[in-house]
Amino acid sequence: MSDIGKKEIFTIALGSVIGWGAFMLPGNVFLPDYGVSNTLVGFIIAIMMLVFIEKSYTKVMQKVPKAGGEYSFATELLGRKSGFITGWGLLLAYVSIIPLNATAVPMVLDAVFPAYSKGSLLYTVSDYPVYLNDILVSLAIIGLFTFLNLKGIKGALQAQNLLVFALLGSLLLILVMAFFNIGSTQVDNLSSNMSELNTSSIIRIIAFAPWAFIGFDAVAQLSGDHKVSSKTVSRMTMLAIIFGAIIYNLLNVITALGVNHQQLSDSSWATGASVKALVGNGVFYFLAIAMFGAVVSGLNGFFISSTRLITSMSADYDIGGVKPMKSESGTVHIPKWIMYFIAVCAMVVPFFGRTALLWFVDLSSVGASIAYFMTCLCAYKIAEKTSDFIISGIGMLVSLAFLVFLLTPIFDSNISMPSYFSLLFWIALGTVVYIYIKNRKVSVITV
Repeated sequence: MSDIGKKEIFTIALGSVIGWGAFMLPGNVFLPDYGVSNTLVGFIIAIMMLVFIEKSYTKVMQKVPKAGGEYSFATELLGRKSGFITGWGLLLAYVSIIPLNATAVPMVLDAVFPAYSKGSLLYTVSDYPVYLNDILVSLAIIGLFTFLNLKGIKGALQAQNLLVFALLGSLLLILVMAFFNIGSTQVDNLSSNMSELNTSSIIRIIAFAPWAFIGFDAVAQLSGDHKVSSKTVSRMTMLAIIFGAIIYNLLNVITALGVNHQQLSDSSWATGASVKALVGNGVFYFLAIAMFGAVVSGLNGFFISSTRLITSMSADYDIGGVKPMKSESGTVHIPKWIMYFIAVCAMVVPFFGRTALLWFVDLSSVGASIAYFMTCLCAYKIAEKTSDFIISGIGMLVSLAFLVFLLTPIFDSNISMPSYFSLLFWIALGTVVYIYIKNRKVSVITV
């Protein structure tokens, strides 16, 4: 019997959606650049756009209930080449976010515990200093969750549930305590951070949506691991998306209440400073619990998703002796070498510093948008009702809009120049890999 139920689907999706960004971006980007109002409106519109994509996912998961998610959808319904393009884009997105979350753990320790020492300065990469203790902490957290996944999906899921509910419980406590400490100063702070509604700012927040919500599609990677009905999966996924948007904006409002707009640049972590000002040092440590839960559940969620994606691709192209299997037990067998492979890739990245890592993470939005488009195209291909054609068609348009926002300078929301070069490198590498493996075929084994 599968260990994955609706609770696990919710925690994997929400844990993958909420990461370090929800706690750092309010003071670094949202409030200084866009304000509370534009951020809120942008997120609301983004959720409305994502509804069409999520509904398309549900339809395709009914048709192709296989591990590998978007890769398996595209391979079965659009062909091997389309499947590889989808899988290659997702692979970059998933594997880059694992070390991104791992390198955020030292940031949590540094922000919360003054006694934490970053250790010796080893070197700098693109002006970003790399410290010994930060590296060791990042490697340790990756190693821990590699061990949990090697022990089996059950332990990894239990850890995911614990982390996500710790995140939600801690944020609820902070919200309640903050509510009872709102006075005229906090109202003035909030007013200073509101900003007038601006179309350009709203579009930039919408363009941020693929990165912010990339985790919701993690449940698609688990299609071969559970027997939960597609309607229940859809409800849990939408619930995770809505909760994710609420958390982003609640943290944004809490930050706006505690820190005046003119003082945002004075704090290295405005959200932490705001919580301290609102509820004191004692409750502040619950923010640390919430942030740790968000960061580590994201790492674990993407680790689980990555193993399913790589297993599916390896099986289809006869890599590493992995054979495609159709299991009636409700579980998918993941070879241990795949987990080691993901762990090694993730452990190498922290040595390059977070600046270099962010160049690749920028591309996670591009990879996610490509996966969204391919899935909606699959949904359009199998559509039988007029409503299904309309929903999947709008989903494709939404996905293309995301790509326009990300890849063109029209709305000043495009990725950075180093990210463009990283994208070209990944495309070139993918082309070489596909040419090498494209003719490999293996038979399906039923167990």
